[in-house]
Amino acid sequence: MRDTATGVALFFDPKPTGYVSAREEKDAKDSASDGSSSKSSGGGGKSKAGREGGLEVAVDQAPTPANEVRVRVKRTGYADGVSVKEKSEEVILRRLKDDLSRWAKIRA
Repeated sequence: MRDTATGVALFFDPKPTGYVSAREEKDAKDSASDGSSSKSSGGGGKSKAGREGGLEVAVDQAPTPANEVRVRVKRTGYADGVSVKEKSEEVILRRLKDDLSRWAKIRA
């Protein structure tokens, strides 16, 4: 999850592949030989968040007399060749819609 100017971005976790790069393997050996127990983050310390894509949820205050709230959701962070996770998106959006309905009832 990452905060944005108008809401948050939710990212899907990368699937574990079991693949270990040569750098990760070397870092693991170096850590084991010097007695360090720190785990390598892989990829030179770069976060994998966003490579698998996600959803950006933005909340806008609509300029209406009723002071309505508008929620926008868009896909974000998908790398080339990554498949869109439509089922996961549907679950997130359905739960968000349910939560917003409950919130609106409480607010009314």
